[in-house]
Amino acid sequence: MKYSLYDNKVTQDNPDDCYARPVEVKVNTRGQLVQNLTRSGSILKTTECNAVIDGYWNEIGGFIARGEGYRDEYLTVRLDINGVFTDSNDRFDPSRHTLVVSALLNGSLTALAKSVPLQYEKAVAGAPVIESVYDWGSDTVNEKLTPGDTIEIGGEDLKIYEERGEGVFFMDQSTGVETPGELPRRNEPGGLMLRVPALPSGQYRIEVRNTTRNGKVIRTGIFAPILSVV
Repeated sequence: MKYSLYDNKVTQDNPDDCYARPVEVKVNTRGQLVQNLTRSGSILKTTECNAVIDGYWNEIGGFIARGEGYRDEYLTVRLDINGVFTDSNDRFDPSRHTLVVSALLNGSLTALAKSVPLQYEKAVAGAPVIESVYDWGSDTVNEKLTPGDTIEIGGEDLKIYEERGEGVFFMDQSTGVETPGELPRRNEPGGLMLRVPALPSGQYRIEVRNTTRNGKVIRTGIFAPILSVV
């Protein structure tokens, strides 16, 4: 996996320290997963694989809907409550408290990180860096997308110069389909603001593609967190 180093503007004790960000990370889709499972020599069929995958996640969804967690050798799903209760007589209030569902990879998968080969690559000047995505509709950061509502994208070198191929793109992680967003209402190097297009339910990654000022080469910034449309 390739990574680049960027100036760390958060810490003050060392003006030269940096933070790392993966670059050019290939994002596989469910279609590619099923294609691999059903490749030549496999006894599995596409319909069977999709049925099992859907069944697996539908059952986990059922556990969550009943307020139950889940754990296997690959995944842990747990429920937590955020918010402050005034005293022992206080009760859950949706305006002050939130039920949070989190999914964590278990050791059999997280241990694989130790075997990933890492390769340093000099950061490309002017390449967009996405640091956060705030969704107005759900009032969440780096979690959800609300079709028809507004998102604010924060970061560096984000300005779109309206050249061909530039813009904000929403990448469906199941189908690989990319949906372009409209031209941002706020269009600055440090932030973009635009309306989320009519996306179907699913999991998405956001990409910002632009050029440097007076440049002609398209550069791509990929936001690593996956965002949900429900």
